[in-house]
Amino acid sequence: MITTAETDTALRGRVRDLYDAYYDTLDDVRLSDWPGFFLPDCLYRVIPRENFERGYTLSTMQAESRGMLQDRVTGLTTTQMYAPRYYRRFPGPLRISAGPEGIRTRHNLLIVQTLIDRQSEIVLSAVCHDRIVDEDGRLYFAERIVVIDSEMIPNSLIYPA
Repeated sequence: MITTAETDTALRGRVRDLYDAYYDTLDDVRLSDWPGFFLPDCLYRVIPRENFERGYTLSTMQAESRGMLQDRVTGLTTTQMYAPRYYRRFPGPLRISAGPEGIRTRHNLLIVQTLIDRQSEIVLSAVCHDRIVDEDGRLYFAERIVVIDSEMIPNSLIYPA
């Protein structure tokens, strides 16, 4: 549980550590570890900016539980066929606020994709709106909303943001 006695510096350090581990896991393609960053009852959404700003929920990708995220990983690792690629995620500075429902964060995100036989290209530019909670001394995502600036995604969005 986050207490008011916890300093801004300590809180920022814990949140930064969560994001560092999260993005390292994805950049290293350790997809089976990805759902473990989320609560069992969570929301993960990749949504175009226009839909987000209008309050529409139609999303490019959505999962409403850790189980759905695990299903996504199973699909990525066992059933889907796609050209080998690497993603690198470049998060911007975090804006953090703590309240009774957890920690709210906002940051920009740029994802670059490299296919083995091609030049690197930007896959997406986005802003992430996350809600993080402390469960037994560990931080988890309760909600991760990735608002993509363009509906046009080169090739496809294969790996998580």
